[in-house]
Amino acid sequence: MFNDFKGFVLLSISFFIAIVSNAQGLGNSPYSRIGIGDGMSYKGNIRNMGMGYAGSSLSSKDYMNVLNPAGLANFKHQYNDSLVKFDVGFTIQYKSFKFDDTKASSSGANINNIAFTVPISKVYTSGLMLSPLTIVQNKYSYKDSVANDPNNYSAMYKYLGNGGVYQLQWMNGVGITKNLALGMTIAYNFGSITQEATSQIITDPNYPDAENEVGANKKTNYSGVSFKPGVLYKRQIFQRKKTISYSIDSTIVYASDGTPYYAVDTTRIESVSRKITPINFKFGASAELFPGVKATETQSLFVRNPRNLVTSDSTVSKTRSTAYFPTTYRVGASFENPGYWLVAADFVYTDWSNFDKNKAKDSELNSASYTFAIGGEIIPRNFVKNSNKIYRGHRVKTYRAGFSYTATPINIAGKTLYDYAFSVGTSIPVGVRSKGSVNTAYVPILPKVSVAFVVGQRSTFTATQLSETYFRLQLSMTLYDKWFHKRRIQ
Repeated sequence: MFNDFKGFVLLSISFFIAIVSNAQGLGNSPYSRIGIGDGMSYKGNIRNMGMGYAGSSLSSKDYMNVLNPAGLANFKHQYNDSLVKFDVGFTIQYKSFKFDDTKASSSGANINNIAFTVPISKVYTSGLMLSPLTIVQNKYSYKDSVANDPNNYSAMYKYLGNGGVYQLQWMNGVGITKNLALGMTIAYNFGSITQEATSQIITDPNYPDAENEVGANKKTNYSGVSFKPGVLYKRQIFQRKKTISYSIDSTIVYASDGTPYYAVDTTRIESVSRKITPINFKFGASAELFPGVKATETQSLFVRNPRNLVTSDSTVSKTRSTAYFPTTYRVGASFENPGYWLVAADFVYTDWSNFDKNKAKDSELNSASYTFAIGGEIIPRNFVKNSNKIYRGHRVKTYRAGFSYTATPINIAGKTLYDYAFSVGTSIPVGVRSKGSVNTAYVPILPKVSVAFVVGQRSTFTATQLSETYFRLQLSMTLYDKWFHKRRIQ
């Protein structure tokens, strides 16, 4: 299995590098032109996406917690995870736009994450993850009259942008006590964003592309580190046992002549007892800190002829400065009946009002952003059990659902842009066990294929602004393997 494991890892990394090199996106999104693009990191992996982006308070031996590094740890004296995990996720997206009576659509695909975790000790887990922090992809245009033009000409204004910022994260989680875990993620942020704006005079409505386009191109390269400390607290709030006790009563039935005929034994249950599975309460919190990201910005002017060829190009300026990304705070809580169900809720807050992108303020990015997320998952009770232990490796399906509501930091004509989404998802074990059986100490856990479907809308809820409806299909494959096997020679 481990050879297959390594092969899939190398293939996924190669595919990720190819996508980053070609700057793939998730389809046209005019709002991604504002700031540094559409934020992706707060959404987490496919488990979180299936639960409305909630899950910063979760910890599990089957899934990685990429929202809160403390969720990677094993709590002290409760070591139950010795598995190497590898997870790769992809996103396919379709969007439809509506502006007044105009409608349009777009689609795209991008990798969501490549993550790898290793248990270093019984309480310490470390891992690496490569994922997008933001994605920029926009292409739109509009026609308007030219002010104070005696010829009454109109002009076509076009905007084009692509790129994004990616993160290479080193994740670490350690269990401090049986109820407390701490974590720290150190990330290197890198990437480039290119934005182009052009204008073209329309002198003849029958030939709108007869004139040259005059435009400006701005490319910004980002590089710098960020830190994400995290904490996770767990407490068992409900577990009890009842003892079943019986009593037997004998009743004598007499014949008509008064002689004993027979005796009837009746069983009366005086108390019903059963073991109740524990309910765990968990609380998690994290903060993503950006002390300063280096930004190198190159601006140039160009002229493009009607045949789409650049006839002149000149670099206007090249500057280096620091872009101050805002801190993102995240808190979450969950209730879990291990192996049966869980419910989780998160709150995410980022203050963009003082966002400084290379010493330039964005007038449409001037407020705080907050997200409410709630979701859960359920595991139907159709698994094989023995001594109250679930055998890892059996085909246990998990189902998820969730909802998120976001007030974005984008402000259009005095109106806040809102984003709300519903999601459903599932995880299905695939393949067969290559070794071990239900009678051995180690039963290999099967790889999981996970799917999440998200439908949402971004809108200011005003008729004169662009409304964006999106449909996202997320796919993920998670592989597991034993970290070390102790070999015995007979």
